[in-house]
Amino acid sequence: MKLKIKGEFDAAHKLKNYEGKCHNLHGHTYKYEIEVVGDIDPQTGMIVDFGKLKSDIEIFDHDYINTYKDLEDNPTAENIVEWLVYRIEKIYNIKVVRFELWETQNNSVVYENENL
Repeated sequence: MKLKIKGEFDAAHKLKNYEGKCHNLHGHTYKYEIEVVGDIDPQTGMIVDFGKLKSDIEIFDHDYINTYKDLEDNPTAENIVEWLVYRIEKIYNIKVVRFELWETQNNSVVYENENL
């Protein structure tokens, strides 16, 4: 069964390995949509709790992304998505089918698990 969530969070970052204005500290209102697949837990009747999953995706809300391990130097949208997908799959023992993260209203990164 699949589960889908949309949400948003505000966070700051800077791209240390980038030459341009994004090298400086700045922030975004990130919007996201995630789709996961997993088995329904017979005890809870859920694949995963919506609130807990949102909380784990929105871990960066009102925070500085560069302070997170493995994102210190290069917290691009692409690296943020990879970091979140890995984290969510490990925490919940589910598979992320698709994750789209909008850094602006016109620019997004899409992860798609081509094995599902």
